[in-house]
Amino acid sequence: MSEWIYGRRTVAEHLAEAPTTGRRLLVARGVQAPADILSPAAALGLPIEEVDRPRLDRLSGGGNHQGVALEVGGWSYADPEDLVARAREPGRLPLLLALDSVQDPRNLGAILRVADGAGAAGVIVPKDRAAGLSAAAARSAAGALATVSVAQVVNLSRTLRELRAEGFWVLGAAGEAPAPLYDTATPFPCVLVLGGEHKGLRPNVAAQCDALASLPMAGAVSSLNVSVAAGVFCYELLRRFRAR
Repeated sequence: MSEWIYGRRTVAEHLAEAPTTGRRLLVARGVQAPADILSPAAALGLPIEEVDRPRLDRLSGGGNHQGVALEVGGWSYADPEDLVARAREPGRLPLLLALDSVQDPRNLGAILRVADGAGAAGVIVPKDRAAGLSAAAARSAAGALATVSVAQVVNLSRTLRELRAEGFWVLGAAGEAPAPLYDTATPFPCVLVLGGEHKGLRPNVAAQCDALASLPMAGAVSSLNVSVAAGVFCYELLRRFRAR
């Protein structure tokens, strides 16, 4: 099954950062695609086809394709141990993100943007009942999918237990936690665990956390979107790490 990403910036960034996943480039008839798209596509030997604009409209589901779409596939995942090694690199924020049953690829993509912006060492996702690498995640990530290492694991609870054994502090984001993030200690290196859109952290995953923390909610809503919560947690952890 073909997957497509579209929009000039998204396509250009993807060709620059994840060239091996490109399959075919479509350009709307009469549109001059920019050099930062055409040159790498040609260098990679990708087929470049001129097509009628309605075809791109259909492929993008009515999205703003700006006259270009890239067929992608062959996503590859990092080894979890590579993420551990990256978290220990000098000068890097020693933070990993673990996503427990986050199923919307748009949320995964947005979280990858947060991880890239904060300088986290990588993201861990479960193999089953969770969003994985895909064109939808790539569109939401706006280039960050190509710059953030993602590892896929069979058993997230076991992986967290192993990370604790390697010296990582595991912090779970949980709306029901009595202690707010700002009152919760966070030693480094750290794993931030974020729960799924509907049920949050599963009990077996929460049990592997050294601490659970919530965000203070002063308004009428009881929680934030998981990608928004990821941004608040990550940048607070970045602030603490830089203040050490």
